[in-house]
Amino acid sequence: MLSLVLTVVGAGLALGTIGYLLLALWCVGRYRAVAPASDATPPVSILKPLCGAEPRLYECLRSFCTLDYPTYQIVFGVQDRHDPAIAIVERLIAEFPERDLSLITDDTVHGLNLKASNLVNMRGAARHDLLVVSDSDVLVGPDALRRVVGALAPDVGAATCLYRAMPSAGFGPRLGALYVNDWFLASAVVDATLNEVDYCFGPLTAIRAEVLERIGGFAALTPLLADDFMLGRLVKQHGFEVVLVPYLADTEVSDDLFALVAHELRWARTVRTLKPVEYGLSVFMQALPLAALTIAASGSLVVAGLVALGLALRVALHYLVHWKMRPRTAPAPWLLPLRECLCLAIWFASYLGDRVRWRGRDLRVGPGGVLLQPSPRAARMPAAPVVIPPRRAEDVAT
Repeated sequence: MLSLVLTVVGAGLALGTIGYLLLALWCVGRYRAVAPASDATPPVSILKPLCGAEPRLYECLRSFCTLDYPTYQIVFGVQDRHDPAIAIVERLIAEFPERDLSLITDDTVHGLNLKASNLVNMRGAARHDLLVVSDSDVLVGPDALRRVVGALAPDVGAATCLYRAMPSAGFGPRLGALYVNDWFLASAVVDATLNEVDYCFGPLTAIRAEVLERIGGFAALTPLLADDFMLGRLVKQHGFEVVLVPYLADTEVSDDLFALVAHELRWARTVRTLKPVEYGLSVFMQALPLAALTIAASGSLVVAGLVALGLALRVALHYLVHWKMRPRTAPAPWLLPLRECLCLAIWFASYLGDRVRWRGRDLRVGPGGVLLQPSPRAARMPAAPVVIPPRRAEDVAT
């Protein structure tokens, strides 16, 4: 009797995974990651909140200084006067005197989400009515701004895009990039194919200033963990469309194995609070190891055959993602079983608590992605912001 139950459970898990992988193969196969470049080029303010110096920070930030776009400014923001990212920003300001670049240093805390607090502090330096928010670890091509801005039709409040991973050297970054490219990216394409988009992603999001003010500004995001996701949800709730632009940015993955697990566990617990039903069903995205365990107890050849088919489809999706999305990694199908086991372990662990670790702080994530439990860093009186003004060619000449 136990053998029969295990066979049924194992077959159900394997069939669920096979069904998802077939759907993912279809959605990824028809996805075209090419957005038309816009002829309309309104002035844009790009906001770059920074915290620390990632391995490729200079390369990533520099890619935004070489955009093929007529009029834009970049506002960099830090909250710590000793942040190592400051030296990199100052280097870029000196390297691109013709660009409108400035740095805001302001340690005012507006809520538990320090990235959103940073954006609140930076907002006053943005001079244009069209804003682009972008994480620090993002690398883009010269046409990125034209393609994302081109999606902002009159009824569109925000436009965002998907991203693929570029790993630093090391085993942890390689596993992290594999998750982003094969699990996250594929599932995001599936979700965007089947549902209306009501979320944004951190690598690159354009939003109209009037829409941002309508939802309460960046201050509305300071109590929340998933600020980029909730930005899109708030835009949608206020009656504006959110568009997923068929353009792929690149993001740096540099976490070692321990930091990677903490990062993905934070991500998993956040998604679980925001989309509990969908997150529960996402077990079928990584259920093959669990199905394989039932084979040892039941000895079912049927389950073994289904697991083998699931593995074959997983490998096929891996190569399809590399062909369609062209991530900056070589295919590594031999890592897929290990990566799937890690995904499954993190999925289970996400239900065992609500604590998350974010940039050295221990916090809790509550229903709706609300941050709980004050951080060790207490809010204090606002300090006068330090502004490094843009350097112009005429300034250098004098």
